[in-house]
Amino acid sequence: MTLGPPILQVKAAQLTEAPRAFEPKLRWPSLDSGYAPVDLHRFPSRDEENWRFGLGEFGTSSQYFISALNSAQIRIWLVDCFLLKLIDANKANFMQTFYQAFLHTTADDVRLLTSKKDGYLDQIKGFRDLQNTRRGPLHNRAAFKIEVRVIPGVRGGARLPHDRFALIDDELWHWGANVGGTHHEVNAFSHGWSALETGAVDYFDRIWNMSERPS
Repeated sequence: MTLGPPILQVKAAQLTEAPRAFEPKLRWPSLDSGYAPVDLHRFPSRDEENWRFGLGEFGTSSQYFISALNSAQIRIWLVDCFLLKLIDANKANFMQTFYQAFLHTTADDVRLLTSKKDGYLDQIKGFRDLQNTRRGPLHNRAAFKIEVRVIPGVRGGARLPHDRFALIDDELWHWGANVGGTHHEVNAFSHGWSALETGAVDYFDRIWNMSERPS
């Protein structure tokens, strides 16, 4: 004989995040009159264009992008044929420009997909050292991984895209020139696109799986 009401099996509530409302925006990485980096919501004026051009490649970068790297929680995936090309040995490069952002991001899955250009091996070594630093006692992020892969040509069937892209968490960024806004000519980038709805995650996975680990 059972006493009391029957015990009902209640399923635990499934916690789900509200879907993010993406809002695409277009920006032009530039400089203001004090030579401070600024992401314009319009084409640069003639003066702004000249200020930016005068500093050369890697003379500045997108502040929106740096902020996104710093606040990333899950992944940072970048694809850019010229990502690690060394323009001038005496000037900055991609790794130096964004080193601090990669050093402090919460995202543990960092993948850089590029091609074999001058100076890329030295930067790969720098990223490996950065990974060791993140995993060390000072930062204690054992899960952190930053990996660079290359696509050397079209013979294997994989091709790098003409445009450049960044996937930061679930947001897709599209770049008219260098990822990060480091090019000195007038260029623009857009962000605020869903990386899932646009198929960017599947696309990146496909070409990543056909890429090579640099020797």
